[in-house]
Amino acid sequence: MTTATALPAAAGTALPPPGPADRAVRPVVRPARPGEEDALARALADAFADDALMLWAFPDPDHRARVLPAFFRVHVEQCLAHGGALAVHRAAGDGGADDGAEDGEPLGALLFLPPGRWEAPGPRDGAATAALAEAIGAAGHGEPARRLAAITRLQTLRHPRHRSHHYLAFVGVRPGARGTRAGRALLHAFLTEVDTAGQAAYAETSSPSGARLLARGGFARFGEALALPGGGPRLAPVWRGPR
Repeated sequence: MTTATALPAAAGTALPPPGPADRAVRPVVRPARPGEEDALARALADAFADDALMLWAFPDPDHRARVLPAFFRVHVEQCLAHGGALAVHRAAGDGGADDGAEDGEPLGALLFLPPGRWEAPGPRDGAATAALAEAIGAAGHGEPARRLAAITRLQTLRHPRHRSHHYLAFVGVRPGARGTRAGRALLHAFLTEVDTAGQAAYAETSSPSGARLLARGGFARFGEALALPGGGPRLAPVWRGPR
């Protein structure tokens, strides 16, 4: 799989739409910093542990639990190298004891590639291919490797090329932080950056709840869904034009 397209944006279960029962947590979003790779990978692994796309890509639960932190670390490193990683924490003084994050740990993260990086990956992106194969244990787990390759093939065929855009790769919050507005804060920070640059944004989402969340941010369906083989989830491409 090619690294620049090895970033499925499964924003569904990991970040459900907010509702009236949102808990009062003051989320603080900032750019991720070098040295936070492991913490962000753990947060995303927790966020996507029950996501439909991850359940399909890594069908063995023990293998999935082992590899998701390493899988996400590769993506964190790749996006962070391009300034495409945001972290959300609870504000100092908030309780949040039941949100699943230890003191100082992020509640969640958003990863993206800036314009041009999906279409023209650099040397560091190329190195991520081998790192990703090692992270998922591809040599001993052929089925997950084949399923990730299937995702990549479909994404490559359908990825928009008509104008430059930010590619929203992953966004998720820990299960205990769902309903705290942390996810909305991440999406708002990302879209603020997109709009400041006068750019468009593109993503794929694997669940109706993820599509509804992105629709709140101005994304609209972009063509037919991507149907994964073997009864896998359908990925809905979504697009948000420049504002």
